[in-house]
Amino acid sequence: MSTPRGMTLLETMIALAITSVIIAAAATLMLAGSRFIHNTEHSADSHDASRMAGEALMNAVRQAGAGAPGGLWVRLGGTPVRINTVFGRDGTTGTGTAGNVATADGSDDLWLVLPDRNYLGEPCVAQGAAASVVSPGTGALQVNCTQGLRAGGLHMASNMTTGALLSNVVLTPAGPTAPGQVSYDEASTSGYSNAPEKGGFQTGDLVYPVRLVHFFIGPHPRTGRPSLMRAEGRLLADTLSRPFSDVTTTPAQVVQENVEDFQVAFGFDTSGTENPAAYTWQHGLGSTFQTGLRTVRITVVATGRTPRRDSRSATVLSDDKPVTAENHVPTRTTADGLYRSLYTRRVELPNLAAASL
Repeated sequence: MSTPRGMTLLETMIALAITSVIIAAAATLMLAGSRFIHNTEHSADSHDASRMAGEALMNAVRQAGAGAPGGLWVRLGGTPVRINTVFGRDGTTGTGTAGNVATADGSDDLWLVLPDRNYLGEPCVAQGAAASVVSPGTGALQVNCTQGLRAGGLHMASNMTTGALLSNVVLTPAGPTAPGQVSYDEASTSGYSNAPEKGGFQTGDLVYPVRLVHFFIGPHPRTGRPSLMRAEGRLLADTLSRPFSDVTTTPAQVVQENVEDFQVAFGFDTSGTENPAAYTWQHGLGSTFQTGLRTVRITVVATGRTPRRDSRSATVLSDDKPVTAENHVPTRTTADGLYRSLYTRRVELPNLAAASL
């Protein structure tokens, strides 16, 4: 019978070497898998951020300007002025957006006049539904009902071609024998109307609540990372001499975090042919009314939440730099490991196209 014996030192060393190779290979595979998952999630983060930011902007743009394809009358410095219901500055000029304070980040901003979603609903039923003017003239408006309007808010009086912005609305409900009344700050302005050439508001004009909405790039309140922000507006000239400015009593809301660039191009039907292929494009649009605006092109650039990882970081990082969008060429070109997704869509402005009817 043979005598039982253990492993020799050489056999033990060989077994340990083989085990080490197996463990190292398994660890390498696990690390590679972890990096792959991390980088995939990072890329998906940037794709999702750019897409959701772009979709949120497009949804708002599609609603803009309802009732005022021919422009919106507002009172500035005591004088009626006709403005665009869609406008925004070109950030490459270095005059900025966040809080209406000049910045040099290169991003654009966008102002929209949005109607209440119920403005075409059944009058006197839904909150936000339109009331009808029952007596022509200027000054306080006589309307068929006031239940759908909002005391103290911004409203538009519209003949569905041009509109007039009414601020600080005071409502007097209709009585058994008298119509409702809408009083507003601009009523004291001589001749103020949605159609000055007609000498005042007309019977059948609609009155409904509206919002002034401002989109821009600003710091996330928690992380400080650039994000797409939305602020409610008020009828007060900003530092860029535009008619609206952000409401200071309500913080701007984060629409989508990790959005570092936002660009808008405005398309005009200058030929009057209604042919999109013949539209002319410009970067930046002032508030003063311009005819022919038919479409906007929205572009956003978003990043993931954390830098990508790889065993050869230098190789990956060399491609992770700020990207050019529209006419904005970023001045910072240092790689930072953040993968970037660019989202671009052209959005028609159905409410402004009505101006050609």
